[in-house]
Amino acid sequence: MIVNWTELRRKMLIETKRIDFCKASYWDREAETYNQNVLLMGELTQQQLRQLPVLSQFTVLDVGAGTGRLTIPIAKHAKYVTALEPSSKMLALLKANATIQRVNNIKYLNKSLDDLETSELETHDIVVASFSLFMVDMEKALLKMDALASVGVYLFVSASDWMDPERRDIALGKGKNSTVMPDHIYICNILNDIGIDPNVDIWDFQSRQCYNDLASAISRFMQLYHISPDKEGELKAYLNKTLVQDERGKLWLNRKRKAAKIWWTKTKQLPTLSKAAST
Repeated sequence: MIVNWTELRRKMLIETKRIDFCKASYWDREAETYNQNVLLMGELTQQQLRQLPVLSQFTVLDVGAGTGRLTIPIAKHAKYVTALEPSSKMLALLKANATIQRVNNIKYLNKSLDDLETSELETHDIVVASFSLFMVDMEKALLKMDALASVGVYLFVSASDWMDPERRDIALGKGKNSTVMPDHIYICNILNDIGIDPNVDIWDFQSRQCYNDLASAISRFMQLYHISPDKEGELKAYLNKTLVQDERGKLWLNRKRKAAKIWWTKTKQLPTLSKAAST
């Protein structure tokens, strides 16, 4: 049986109710919260930077740059970075963050990869996308990123299930969503379908999220996972046993997660990884 991985992934986005992530309007609403949570992602950021071949002569295209979690540290070691970001509010925060850190070699483009024609943008040495592959037509998106890179493409995606089984049962109903796979599986198979044989590295990282109190955690989970009001009691019980309270009374969700770097090069020789990029 021939599997249409792009269509399978599209159905996954709908089934897991992540299709909203593909809209700039969603990230406009989430921009402030996301920007505040960047500090909690420091360990993951350093792990990613150590795996990118950022050389001083390189130009970098950051697809879905967000508020600059990777864009800004990459720009400190590259010739320049083009930040491609469809959310105007995310891009405004990226500009503000870059100004605070006195980084002035970033070009800003308020556009989605879906709406971008490859002829509109010059080829960059490196194309990077970090947990930002929220395009419905992933085959088309991957072909564009490949066309825009002269040295290589580096994608960071989740290699874990989006929801643990108990949370999935609350959000979607028991027995539902059992065939949904981690993100990296879809991406790797789509790449193979279009004739690109990618390299894949997977590693563990600690995900941490903080909530002021149980009520705010419940509200956030119901919004993020589209949990119906009649499931609020189940969600409360789940969070009561899952969240950890610190000495200040804050509640933390600590999870061991897996990240995947999916990459391929356009040249025979892979550039040496820049040690400076991890500083």
